[in-house]
Amino acid sequence: MLNKIIDFGIFSILFVSSIILSKEPFEFYLNYIPLIILLIVFSFKFRFPTKILYLFIPLLIFGLINIFAENNTIESFLKIYLNIFIGIVFFYYVFDYYERDVKKFFSIYMSWCIVVCIIGLFQLGFYFLGVKYLYNFGYLGLNKWGVTQGGMGIRINSIFCEPSYFASTVGPAFFISVYNLVFNNTWFISKKKSILIVFTYILTFSSLAYLSILIVIILLLLNYGIVRYVVFVVPLSLIFFIFIYKNVPEFKERLDGVTALYIDGILENEGADQTKGGFLSQYKAKVNVLGKVHGSSFVQYNNFIITKKNFIKNPLFGSGLGSHQYAFEKYNLNAFIGDKYKNNNTDANSMLLRIISETGLFGLIFIILFIRDNYIKREDDDSQNTYHWLISNATLVIILLQLFRQGNYTFGGFMAYMWLYYYTKQSYLEFKEKQDNAELTTDNEEITNQSTIQ
Repeated sequence: MLNKIIDFGIFSILFVSSIILSKEPFEFYLNYIPLIILLIVFSFKFRFPTKILYLFIPLLIFGLINIFAENNTIESFLKIYLNIFIGIVFFYYVFDYYERDVKKFFSIYMSWCIVVCIIGLFQLGFYFLGVKYLYNFGYLGLNKWGVTQGGMGIRINSIFCEPSYFASTVGPAFFISVYNLVFNNTWFISKKKSILIVFTYILTFSSLAYLSILIVIILLLLNYGIVRYVVFVVPLSLIFFIFIYKNVPEFKERLDGVTALYIDGILENEGADQTKGGFLSQYKAKVNVLGKVHGSSFVQYNNFIITKKNFIKNPLFGSGLGSHQYAFEKYNLNAFIGDKYKNNNTDANSMLLRIISETGLFGLIFIILFIRDNYIKREDDDSQNTYHWLISNATLVIILLQLFRQGNYTFGGFMAYMWLYYYTKQSYLEFKEKQDNAELTTDNEEITNQSTIQ
């Protein structure tokens, strides 16, 4: 019974992120309570991970230098530094608690995904029936939650803040579900449950979910051979992409916005010189930009420009953890469109952009090497390590989604997935070592037997 309670406390940190108990001096989420309690308990039971100091000591040094250089404040730096530190230490303890059994951890995660998908389908079903209190969960205390219009009337977000958070958190389960359905397997869940996850995932109508589909396709191609499947997959992917583009307004608007900003250069062409013309001509230019650009697309592009300028000024170690908000004040493009969009001024709307802005080449190289060195590729159909490469690739889905879209370093227990990715590789290496030793022992026995016969 106690183990079940601890499991619930741990995974509530990953899945229950829609309730804020207070906003001052910082946002205190309900799921911080099990984290604090378990952190205290685990700290007495498990050894502190001293090796993480190789990462945190440089971050501390660079952070202090940037504070003295007035790129950051001590409050902003410590808030993010300690937040990341606690997240990394806590989930290190969590994997010690599970004895680094990545298969067990991932199996529990998959069970939670089934539950939130069922809630999501009920949400959509009761919306069609017009039963407000069974599809709008705001009255349950989910004060960082809201009904998102679009899709089939509403976009499924289940118990998550918004559909994009659903898409991010359930991304690994979506990978497993697609694999099970395409290759006729039942890893971690049945085919019926795989269909449930895929169906619910698509009904989020989230651009992040559609990005996840692309990532899943690429990862499966990498593992099963691009040459072997590309002839069939690419045309099907293009058909699916065209269908989504023409039938999902949210996706079309965001893609058109990205095209207008990154490819057509609408801001550069129409807003490079804000001093030209009078009030009416400048107002017309602003209206023209806003009419062609989706708000989310502009927010991301704005943070891209800010990150680029901040990186040019602080290329090696960035401007320090928690400093992106100050870079935002210096370089943001909001003035041109009347300060309409000030979203994500602290988290850069993307963890990759935030890492580059706040930690420079140091952070960028770290994340690239971390992903590369801990990735596991499929071997063959007869391999006994199937679950290793599946968990590795599934976890990589959420890591890439976070890097692309979610700028908060620790929101939704993100550090749990980083440790899962790392320990899956360690488990795989241990498996390979045992396998090699077993083969060596078998070979030695055969040599010994042959010598005896002779």
